[in-house]
Amino acid sequence: MRFISAMLLCVWSAASAQDTVSAELVSDPFVENYEPEVSVSGNVVVGIMTIAAAAAITSDQVAVNASAESSGQRICLKAASRDGIYTSRNVYAVPDGAAGNVRLPYRSKLANIVRDYGEHEIALSATVGDCDSGASDYVLLGSTSTGESDSTVMYLNSFGATDVFVEIDEEIEPCEYISEGRRTTFDFICTLNVSAGDGAVPITIIRERFGREQPSISLRLIGATQ
Repeated sequence: MRFISAMLLCVWSAASAQDTVSAELVSDPFVENYEPEVSVSGNVVVGIMTIAAAAAITSDQVAVNASAESSGQRICLKAASRDGIYTSRNVYAVPDGAAGNVRLPYRSKLANIVRDYGEHEIALSATVGDCDSGASDYVLLGSTSTGESDSTVMYLNSFGATDVFVEIDEEIEPCEYISEGRRTTFDFICTLNVSAGDGAVPITIIRERFGREQPSISLRLIGATQ
């Protein structure tokens, strides 16, 4: 009986993988860089993703949670290691009418290098539009694999802030400073009280430097719900 159950589970998992819709990679060729001596400066928001998304880039299982707002749109997927050595940025076209998990083909030629990074050392973000559009609409990233952690986190570059908070629906929660290792691209991690859904959740990032407030940042997380 256990054998039959296991076989049915394998068949169901395989069918689920085959049923997952894939976006089209617009970037040609796939764009990624590995530069040990590079000095990176970028945006405050470096990643918004489920924990499972980080491991998904080495197994070509990265998925975006598409909804009515992202269906038929272009999506810019960026990845960055915390030390700034590995980065990638690629554009995908999400099929019209797509909903739920849509796979973003991640054909890395540096998977062996990326695989060496541990938990909270790789951040991914997906924004609506081309990579240079400056969009503040992010789409929740995850994995096509079933049974993975669905905890949602955000990785931030504080740019010298001593305290960072995230506000969702008037609830303000502190973010955690990452004290270990090289922190070139991000140095704070925030746990978000959201999960995959068909909505859009407004988020405000609040930064303070020794009690003095710095400019806040507002964004929307599409494909999420509270």
